[in-house]
Amino acid sequence: MKRLTRDQQKAVLDQWNRAGPELERFRYEELRNWVYDWKVVDALLEIGARTAKPTTSSGLVELQRLFMKGARRQGLLPAEVREASPAYGSTDAMRTLGNAELLKRRKLALLCSVKCPGKLILDAYDFCRHLQADSSAVISGFHSPMEQECWHILLRRSHAVIWCLARGMLARVPPDLRQPVADGRLLILAPFPDTVRRATLATSAQCNRFVADLADAVLVVHAAQGSKTEALGLELLAAGKHLCTFDHAANAALIQAGARGITPDTDAACVFRPCG
Repeated sequence: MKRLTRDQQKAVLDQWNRAGPELERFRYEELRNWVYDWKVVDALLEIGARTAKPTTSSGLVELQRLFMKGARRQGLLPAEVREASPAYGSTDAMRTLGNAELLKRRKLALLCSVKCPGKLILDAYDFCRHLQADSSAVISGFHSPMEQECWHILLRRSHAVIWCLARGMLARVPPDLRQPVADGRLLILAPFPDTVRRATLATSAQCNRFVADLADAVLVVHAAQGSKTEALGLELLAAGKHLCTFDHAANAALIQAGARGITPDTDAACVFRPCG
C-alpha cells in the first residue's frame, strides 16, 4: 500500500473533521429515539428463568462484576491491579504538556460513575454543547465512558480542556491530540511520577481527588449509589466545595447533601457560583 502524500493526508483529515459532528448528531439522535422491545427482553428473562441454576441472591452483583470484567478487557476501565497506591506530588511537582496557561482559568471538574442512566447521558451531551469557549476550562481524568464522551465533544467544539493522567507523563503527544495542543486549548497534567506507567483503580481514584482539589467548581454527571464518585462528592460538599449535579432522582443523595441541581441549559456562570 502506497504512503499517502501530505495533501492526501490533509484531505482525509478534513473529511473526518467534517464527518465528526454529523456522526455525533446521528449517535445523539439514535440514543434519544431508542425504543426498547420489551417482548424480546421478557423472552430472554423467561429463558434465563427456565435454564439458570437456582440462586439465593438477585444476581445483580454477579452481573455487575461480569460487566466490569468485560469493560476492563475492552480497555474501558483501568486494569485492576493489587499494588501499593503511589502518592501524587504537589501542584508544584506535577509535569505538564501543552498550554500551562489554562491552569489560570476557571476550572470545572467533570466526574461521572462508570454506569450512568440514559437521561443523564443526554443531559451531559446537551450541557457540553452549551458550554461556550470562554475563559473557563474543563478538567478531568476522563476515565469513565461518559467522561470520555464529554472529552470528544469538548475537543470537537474547541473548548479548553485539561486532561489529568492517572499515571506518569506520556512520552509523546498522541497524534490525534497534536492539533489541540498546538492550538493552545489542551493541557495534559501528570501528578504522578514517571515510574507510574499505567492507570489503576487506585491511581484513578487519586486522580479524581486531585482534579477536584484543583478545580474551582465540580460537576458530577452521575454518582452511583455507594460508588467512590458518590463518596468523593459527599466529602467535597462537607468540605464546602461548590458542587453541581443534574437534577435527577439518581443524584438524590448529592442534592440532599447540598449539591446544586442544574439542567443541561444552565448558564455556565451558575456552575461556578450560585445564581438567582
